[in-house]
Amino acid sequence: MIRPPTPTQSRLSSFRLAWQLALPCLLLCACSLGTNLTPVGQGPLGAVALERQTSRGTTAKYGTPQTFQASHPAHLTASLTGRLLTGLSVSGLDRPGSSMAQESYPLFSHEEVEFLAPLIVGALAQAQPDQRVRFTMQDDGLTTQGTLYMHKTTLRVNLSHYRSGSADGQTRPATLRLSFRPPQALVRADVPQPWMIVEPEQPRIAVSLEALSQLPAPSPVEADHNTTAEAAQTQTSPLADQSRLQQELQSTKDVVVKQAEELQKLKAELESVRRQLAEKDAAGSKAKPKAAPRKPTTAP
Repeated sequence: MIRPPTPTQSRLSSFRLAWQLALPCLLLCACSLGTNLTPVGQGPLGAVALERQTSRGTTAKYGTPQTFQASHPAHLTASLTGRLLTGLSVSGLDRPGSSMAQESYPLFSHEEVEFLAPLIVGALAQAQPDQRVRFTMQDDGLTTQGTLYMHKTTLRVNLSHYRSGSADGQTRPATLRLSFRPPQALVRADVPQPWMIVEPEQPRIAVSLEALSQLPAPSPVEADHNTTAEAAQTQTSPLADQSRLQQELQSTKDVVVKQAEELQKLKAELESVRRQLAEKDAAGSKAKPKAAPRKPTTAP
């Protein structure tokens, strides 16, 4: 015989069911609060999120409180954000046969710029003064990660990992440096906030968006010239190859015509010299007197 549940048992069952339904939501909220990350967007190439920065109190290492303050929300255009991402380069890479002091490489590929630009625009538009934008890119199992935020009209970029095999650990290699083109928009005398002293090992750079927006957009030729030795080896189109071959053929024809003209000129000069020598010989033979014949002598 089956006994019907008592009111107490019914309330316990309802409480268990409600707890089971609410537990995943509570865990999700706890994870979000623990990491201080608010997802903005993600895709096959990576993800963009907002990272909330809490004030850091006085420690034995840092005698003053470390606070973060950004000029958010900020409204940037997609084209300006694309120019910013395209202009970022890294140097100091330890590669065989390369000079770390000279060679620089784009931080993001063309596809990564197209993926990141709209997400960063949206993230900055909804960011709060105590948040910064965190980007994470994945390429062949390697992670590139960093942050950026606006401070007045200056955008500051930090790089925490570059093509690292793990998100844990420090930026590799230690000699990594960030640079930006065009250099006219680079803020060279940027004074970072005291909060950034907590991350002194991270490569960082500051770009004046006001100066960048006033500079003319780079032409396709300049954009190709600013790429690195790896990216510069692009394949030319058949039309460009045909034009180049025609130019080379025309140059060869011009050289042949010029050589033929010079040869004809030399022939004319040689013929003139021969004629002058012949005339000189003829004139010399006429001027020379003929010897008189001797009279025969008679015998006595």
